[in-house]
Amino acid sequence: MANCSEMKAGDVFVCPTCGLELQVKTTCSCEPGKQGSCSVPLQCCGREMIKK
Repeated sequence: MANCSEMKAGDVFVCPTCGLELQVKTTCSCEPGKQGSCSVPLQCCGREMIKK
């Protein structure tokens, strides 16, 4: 699962359907489990993106 709290600067994520690639430029400052933190997995084409 590609959740922003687990992404680090320099990571690249790819869509297994269309091949779109996204590179993380800045690490997320959210703390998992805290109110207001990111909780939705990164998706494209209705599928979760995977780390390359």
